[in-house]
Formats: sequence, C-alpha cells, structure tokens
Amino acid sequence: MRIRLLFFCFLLSSQVFASHIIGGDIYYDYLGNNQYRFFITLYRDCASSGAAYDDPLQLAIYTGGGNLFQNVSIPFPGSTSVPLNFNNPCATAPGGICVEKATYQTVVTLPPNPNGYDVSYQRCCRGPNVTNLIAPDNTGITLTTHVPGTALGNGTYYQNSSPRFVNYPPILLCNTESIVINHSATDPDGDQLTYSLVTPFSGASSITPLPPQTPAPPYPIVTWNPGYNAATPLGPGSVISINSATGILQVTPQNIGLYVVGVKVTETRNGVVIGSTIRDFLFRVFDCNITLQALLPTQVQLPTFVSYCQGLTVNFVNNSYGGSTYAWDFGVGGISTDVSSLTQPSYTYPAPGTYSVQLIVNPGQACTDTALMTVTVNNLFSVAWTSQDSLCIVGNQFDFVGVSSSPNGVGTYSWTLDNSASVTTGSGLGVPNVTFASPGFHPVTITGDNGSCVTSYTDSIYIFDIPTTQVTVPQNVECLGFTIPFGSVSTNSVYYHWDFGVANLSSDTSNVIAPSYTFPGPGTYTLVLNVSSGPNCDASDSATITLNEPLVLSFVNNDSLCINGGVYAFDGTVSGPPTAIYNWSFGQNGIPTTSQNVDEFNVMFSQPGFQNITLYGSFDNCIDSVQDQVYVYFEPNIDFVFVNTLQCVPFAGVFINTSTADGPATYEWDYGDGGTSNGLNGAHLYTQVGNYSVGLTMTTLEGCIDTLYMLQQDIVNVNPSPIAGFTVNPTEVDVCNNKVTFTNQSIGATEYAYLIDHNSYYTEAPNFEYGYLNYGPDYPQLTVTNAFGCKDSMLLSVMVFPFNLYVPNTFIPDEDGKNDLFIAETSFEILDWDFKVFNRWGECVFITENFEEGWDGMYNGKPCQDGVYTYKIRYRSCYQPSAWQMISGSVRLLR
Repeated sequence: MRIRLLFFCFLLSSQVFASHIIGGDIYYDYLGNNQYRFFITLYRDCASSGAAYDDPLQLAIYTGGGNLFQNVSIPFPGSTSVPLNFNNPCATAPGGICVEKATYQTVVTLPPNPNGYDVSYQRCCRGPNVTNLIAPDNTGITLTTHVPGTALGNGTYYQNSSPRFVNYPPILLCNTESIVINHSATDPDGDQLTYSLVTPFSGASSITPLPPQTPAPPYPIVTWNPGYNAATPLGPGSVISINSATGILQVTPQNIGLYVVGVKVTETRNGVVIGSTIRDFLFRVFDCNITLQALLPTQVQLPTFVSYCQGLTVNFVNNSYGGSTYAWDFGVGGISTDVSSLTQPSYTYPAPGTYSVQLIVNPGQACTDTALMTVTVNNLFSVAWTSQDSLCIVGNQFDFVGVSSSPNGVGTYSWTLDNSASVTTGSGLGVPNVTFASPGFHPVTITGDNGSCVTSYTDSIYIFDIPTTQVTVPQNVECLGFTIPFGSVSTNSVYYHWDFGVANLSSDTSNVIAPSYTFPGPGTYTLVLNVSSGPNCDASDSATITLNEPLVLSFVNNDSLCINGGVYAFDGTVSGPPTAIYNWSFGQNGIPTTSQNVDEFNVMFSQPGFQNITLYGSFDNCIDSVQDQVYVYFEPNIDFVFVNTLQCVPFAGVFINTSTADGPATYEWDYGDGGTSNGLNGAHLYTQVGNYSVGLTMTTLEGCIDTLYMLQQDIVNVNPSPIAGFTVNPTEVDVCNNKVTFTNQSIGATEYAYLIDHNSYYTEAPNFEYGYLNYGPDYPQLTVTNAFGCKDSMLLSVMVFPFNLYVPNTFIPDEDGKNDLFIAETSFEILDWDFKVFNRWGECVFITENFEEGWDGMYNGKPCQDGVYTYKIRYRSCYQPSAWQMISGSVRLLR
C-alpha cells in the first residue's frame, strides 16, 4: 500500500511544474583520457510558477547505434537572472518579464566507439502563449549533441570539443525595427563553422513532462502553425536571415507575439561534418509604438529631379515623422556653413560633384534618428528636339532639330531612333529626312555631352495608319420605316462623317460611329461615310437604300366572357403602303379561326382559357403583326372531400373543397349540428356523439356567374372517448429508495400504456410498482384506448433526488469547534471510501478509508501552512454500488 501511494504522489508532483520553458543548448569540452565535460544551459520564464529547474537533471547517453550507455543525474547548480538589455531610448520595455538561466555541468568518461555517442535531455513544456507553434503547452524541448566516433578512413578517433555560442540573443524586439545580432560561436579546435536556421526539436509532453530517461534519437520536431517554418519563424511580413559564414542574424519583425527560433552551428574538419549544436530560444516581439523616424528619399525620387545636369541647387524633401527639430549637413568638405535647421531646405553647392547628405531628427535629445542620402550635381545642361506634327504613314518624312542649353551649342550630340526609322542613329544637332515604315508611336532620343555632364531627352512621334471602312445596312431595310440604324466595319478609323443623301438638306449628317437617322419619307437614298485616322489619312464607302411607309397595326376587343354564349368583337386600326393586305388569326379554338376583315364582330371560342389573337399586315417581303390575348371562362363545378380519420369526441372535422371556379367565388358551409363557416375549406369541432350531414354552397362572382349547392348525407360519425386517470405513491423518492406504486383510475378504457423514468421504461399493466433508475424530475404518462380506438392521456410528476456528496472548499483548524476538519458529508450510505490530500509539491499529507474521518490540517504531527491543497476521493455508495466513483478538487486551509 505504501509503494502504491508514493507512486501516485510522484505522478502528481512531476506534473506540477510543466510549462514556460524558454530554450537552451548543450555543448561539451574534451578533457583528455576519454573524459568529456558537458554543459547543459536552460532558460525559463521566472515570472511563471511553472517549469522549475530539475533537481537532479537526467542526462541520457546513447551509443551511435541507439543503445543506452549511461543515464547521468546532475544536481541543480543554481540559477542567475538574464538582463533584458533593452536600450532603445524611443520605446519603453513592457513590465513583468523575467528570464533566468541555469547551466548544469557533469564529467563523463566515454570509451572510444566507432559510431560515437548521442547525449540528450528532454523537458516539457513551452507554455500556452507561443505564437508560432501548434499546441505549445503540450510541446517540450530536446537538447542533444553528438560526440563523433572513428575519423573518416583512417580508423582513429576524433578528439573533439563542440562549438558553443558566444552571445545570447536579445529577449525583447520592437516590431518593425531592424536589428543585427551577433549569434556566432567559437570552436576550441578551430574547426570550420557554418550557421543555419532550423526547426527545433520537440520532446516529452504535458502528461509526462519529465521523462525518467530521455529516449534514443531520432527526435521529433515542433509543429509550426500555418504560415510559419524554420526560415520564417516570425511569420509573414517579417524578415529573418543568418549569414552562414559569420553567424550574424538580421531580424525585422512585423507581428507582435512570442516566437520559437532555432539556430544550428555545424562544425567541419578536413571537409567532413563531425558535429553540430542547436540553440532553441524565444523572441518576444512587442509594439514599441515608436513615433519618430528619420526618412530621406533618393535623389531621383525628389519631385524636382530631371537629371544630374540640372544645376548646383537641390531642393530637399524631408519624409521624416515624429520630429520637432532638424539638423542638416549637406556634405561639403572643408566648410562648416553647409548646414540648415529648416524642415525642407534648398542648398546650392559650390561646385559640381557627389556629396553625402546627413539629416538628424531631434538632435541632442534622448530619442533621435539619422538618415543619409547621396546627391550628384553638375552645371545646368539640357537638350531637347523638335519636329513636324504626327503624319500619315503614306509619304511621311520628319526633320529632327536638336535644342541645347549649352552656349553656341558647344558639345557633342548623338541620336537614337527605333528600327522602323530609315535612320536609326545620328550625330550633331539635326537629323533630316527621316521616314518610318510602321504606324504607331516611335521614340526618339537625343543625348548631349558638354564635357562635364551627360544628359538626354526622349519623346515620341506618332504615325497614323491608313484607315478602311465599309457601311453596314440592316437586312430588309425597306420594311423598317423611316428611322434606320447604320454601322460600319472600319479599321484605324478615328474620325467619322456620314451624309445620308437627303436632297437639298445640309443637316442630314452625323459624326458618331454608328448613327440612327430618321428620313423624311419614302424613297431611294444614297448615303456616304468618310473616315480618317489623322491628317491626310482618309477612306470612304457608300450605300443606296429604298424606304417604304411603315406598317402600323393595333386592335381593341370586349372583356373576357363565359364559354357558354360569349361573343367577342375585334376592332382593328391599320396603316401602311397601298399594296398592304391584313388578316386575323384567332387560334385553333376560334370560331372562325381566321378572317381578312379589318373589323370582326362575331367570334366565339370552343375551349376555355387564354386565347392568342394576332392581326397581321404585309406587303412585298415585309410583314408585321400585333398580338394580344383574351380569356374565356369555364363553367364552375362544386365538390368537397371529408378527411375521414378516427372520429372521437371531441372531433375536429376537416373538409377539403375540391370545387372549381374560373374566378373569385364565395363559399358557405353547414356542418349539420347548427355550426356554419364561410372559408374556402371547412373545419369544425364536434362535441357530441352522433351522425351529421354536411352541405356546401358556392357562388361565383365573375365570368360564368352561378350559385351551386351540394349535401353529403351522414358523412360524419362521432364516437365516445375514454378518460385517462392514475395515481403515484409516493411522489418523491431518491436513487437509493426508489420504489413508486402506479394505480389506474381510468374510465371507459380497454387498453393501457405507461411511459416512465425519462421515457426509458414502458408497460401495459394497469397497476404496478417500479424502482427508478434515473434521478431528477420525471413526468410519467398514461395513454388509454377504448373499443372504438379512441385515446386519452394523462401526465403526473415524480421527483427522484440524486445522490449527493458535499466537499467544502475551505476549513479553519483553529480548535474552536467550528469548521475544524476537512471532511466530506452525505446523507446516503457509503460502502467503500478512499480519501487523499496533497500539498502543492504533490506530497500526500493525509489518507483515510474511514468516511467519518476528516483531516485536521496536520502532517507528521505538525500543522500545515496556509494555502491551497488538492484532494482525490474514490468511493462506492448505495447508488450504483458495484461502480467506484472518483472526484477531485482543491481546498484552502486558513489559520
């Protein structure tokens, strides 16, 4: 019993400190005679109560083949605080951050082994607030290093000391601020070192945070959250890189959070990799809220920049923010007057040259910033050229004339034209008689050199292409009347001019691409379209059309009528050419179906419903029509259906109206017991037993107007219903005394059905006794049936009280007779009892198997200190006596 109790206590205590590991690394020194000194450095969050340092630390040593060689226990050496070293005067470090460091050491003898040794340590966990890992509070760390074995090819054994990092990276980083970190390492043997970003190892878990023995390699790696990996551990938008040769780490974080980072240094001897060291650490990125920064554009980004030959005066632009004072130094050597305190100054340099400009924002203050830019200035020198305006490709010829700001044009000049030009290069201040072989834009550049500065000017000329066009006229234009839409199929056309050919009229023109024109009357017209892509680049096309007077059709008719005796009159109105003819179509149900009279006054229809009516007009190849519909009502019909279900008093009868009427109608129901209604469908509650006849009256209000009546004799037969009734005794029980008696008191019933205990038990016995299995309020239901199949039901209530066990959350063992014991209470019978209490270190301070015995706050004869203690209770009771129940919680001891 004692061994079992200690095992449980050990499990509890090993899980108390299981989070908030920050990182660490492991390295070793070779001491000679096969002895090695190992250094295991661990970092933890000392602002947290979790992740206490191990005492002792368990270091596992495996041969290269994966066999355990030795498990070494290293006592805790003590820890030291790690300074934040956050010195940014423009930001304030957040409070509550504490990091401490402990370095364990041990000397181990490792006999030569061909495959070397793997030395490892595992611990969990990292803490819940790590941003870039999945389940960080269930993710641990593995620190491991390899001691090399036989040297390559010669059978000797390496005598090696591993590399170790020089500096620990800063704990705090400002978001958006770039920082350069020396993360280099040294190697006692002078081996070549290379650096890389890697994914750190995971290890252990929150269930077993401190394994009694670290397992053999290989080891799992941490699982990155989406968007993170070894190369981008700070997430999208952030920048992190390491120089593989120097170990210089450059970081520009963007996102606030806590980020795991892994850096590996690999040692190579005589071209062979013999080992590596991984440091696993955290960057905490916070919002520094820096509101000051010095920013300068490049020279070519200045709004006034044209070239480096635009004179000695530069108009500077200040893009800084957060500053109130400024100190400019324009970089002229040998003088001290090349300065300014203006926000955006202008400065004229004494001579051409290249100068380094410095801007200090808020000089002399604690929070300041500096920006640099380079400017190059020369004496004013500019070139340009002129030529003819844009020309048509047919017969184009250009004379390019250069313009220079140099006095008398002193200097050398060169020209560059594209491959479409007849001359692609030239010199001097002019290039005459140049032609181009293709349309479009063509760049032309002149470059000038006056001996001290080179500048250039580029602009373009444009060549218009030859246009083409073809007029498009609608099909059957002679049938469209006097308003006609026109179009064209054109290429390279920019300008359009239409003349529609109306004699003696100058306004029959348009300049739109696809016009619509209304001609004055019938006749034959010749229209002309002229198009142009530019000056002297023209094309034209023409078309001849013949127009007729348009067909115009309409008709009116009388309202819709009943199919019996309804006669329709159709009155047509028409216009068009004298040769036009007109006819009617009344559809296949029309009587007659067609007519050639413009007015037709005696039309009937053989079928009800919508009838399509069309009036046609036509001449030559032209045809037009107008269409409408008339409606023919059908004769009404009366009928209804009784929804014949089980008819038990009180009975709700439902009657479905299946009458048909082509239009609005009213309905009146007579239910045979004096009840009436006037809805579309009937519904009535019969409260007396008997047989009833039901009648329906329908009156149509539109189309075929009529009044119809229908009676269905003795259609309803209402039968008597039973009355459900029962009693329960008692009405209140508990889970240990759970018997209830059910007694039937129904009237007129022949069948019985009970559903009780939360619908888990069913019986058809009228009287019985039942023991409840479930606790809580229950509502037993009795459903009874008589010989006609009629039913009734009834609900009662039974309260079943649950098993309860009260455990206090505070006790005060001050011997005043009030609340002196920590003891559980219940009014139910306890069959077996196992009660344990643990202190915050997981040590068992009280245990009993006697339900009536409580803890008095003593342990080993001494009072326990104030604080929170945890407890575990296992028991069996009169409720489910065959099953052990378990509860746990905490209690506060006060004195």
